[in-house]
Amino acid sequence: MRNLILVTFFITTLFINAQTDSCKVLNEKISGKYTGECLNGLANGKGKSIGEDTYIGTFKDGLPDGKGKYIFNNADVFIGNWLKGKKNGKGKFEISINGKKNTINGYWKENEYVGVSEPDVSYRVTNSSGILDYKVEKNKPVNEFENDNQITFTTKSAFTDFLPRDLKIDKSSGQTNQIGKKIVITQYFCPIHCEISYSILLAAGRKQCRFIIDILEKGKYTIILNND
Repeated sequence: MRNLILVTFFITTLFINAQTDSCKVLNEKISGKYTGECLNGLANGKGKSIGEDTYIGTFKDGLPDGKGKYIFNNADVFIGNWLKGKKNGKGKFEISINGKKNTINGYWKENEYVGVSEPDVSYRVTNSSGILDYKVEKNKPVNEFENDNQITFTTKSAFTDFLPRDLKIDKSSGQTNQIGKKIVITQYFCPIHCEISYSILLAAGRKQCRFIIDILEKGKYTIILNND
């Protein structure tokens, strides 16, 4: 029985090594010695590839794809997301400049650093408490003369617009105006941070409501807060 286990282990080891030896990594900088999962002759899944540089993480069709750690031959390190062999998404880049270590946090797209805000995302809701649900829409101007840089807040109860008496809006920039039962913010600078707070009356007393949103891209936004 013991001999059978040893033989099985030996055969399995040979099979894994055969897979590894025939598994290609298409990025020349990390192509060399690869250990990990393989599919159709290419690195696919979790693996480690050592060449001029080293990559440890997930692969797809022979390229870094997903989460991974890339170690450059000069000891710089990028830890984050990859897409088709390029830095893409959230990550952390640890680099040395003039002998001093620096860390860059943020987002990358097509290997280029694009900043601390996620690209292709025009807004981010960071808090919604005491509110049943909400809706955020970015609208196109109806005509060329319409102001295309404004934020309109509406609170609803029983599917009807209402304006809470204790409504409070704290914002990082812009002018606030009331139009009917709507609050409109214009002349703002991006990114703009908005915090909305108010209370609504329930049978058991008043319920506190809070909504926080960051608008990252200029435009015309409609925000509806539903309370029941």
